Amino acid sequence: SYKRQNNLAQTEWFFKKALELNPKNDWACVGLGILYNEQGKIYKAERFFEKALELNPKHDWVILQLGLLYNNQSDHVKAEKLLKKNIELDPENDKLFAGLATIYNQIGRYELAEEYSKRAYELSSKHYSSVTAYNYRKLKEILNKRGIQLVYVQYPVRSIEQLKEIFKGEMGVIFVDNERLFKDAINRDGYNEYFKDMLGGDFGHCTPKGNRLLAENIANVILKEVFNK
Repeated sequence: SYKRQNNLAQTEWFFKKALELNPKNDWACVGLGILYNEQGKIYKAERFFEKALELNPKHDWVILQLGLLYNNQSDHVKAEKLLKKNIELDPENDKLFAGLATIYNQIGRYELAEEYSKRAYELSSKHYSSVTAYNYRKLKEILNKRGIQLVYVQYPVRSIEQLKEIFKGEMGVIFVDNERLFKDAINRDGYNEYFKDMLGGDFGHCTPKGNRLLAENIANVILKEVFNK
């Protein structure tokens, strides 16, 4: 909450205090890394991200954040090595494949980006369990009874086909596809224009520019599908 209020000094104090109380608290290191990275204190951010990874070598979010940080410093080789090493250790982690695809896209190695992106998609498709699919359909059933139109918005750069498969053969669902829109924008302007981090591997928390692009696309789809405009 202090961070949301832009009280950065207090936020920093709390993270440091948490680390003092528990020197093995990897999330406190992550918090400091994010804080310093957002302030442009790159070397401090790198130090705390690397410390978090020492404490928890399987922390995929930190791996992705470090990869992005290295890449932003034009150390593409270091970013690639980090992601590839961890893919070898965790070959079923779709986020790591997606993260490497993002890095390849940024440096113009598009064939490799497509290869790793396809593998990420194959792995992430497994995450839609029968329970998840049931819950999505149940939500649609509830909304239908209330006369509310269901609008499903896919994550930026992710394929809409995963969601469409859940509702295959059903009517009355509006899908908002953010795959091509964001991929084109990233190729044109760069990843950092639209995302603050790599939380999802191939996407993250949006910047104001990313949020605007997302909101405009959702609004345009609703205007077209619901109001025929």
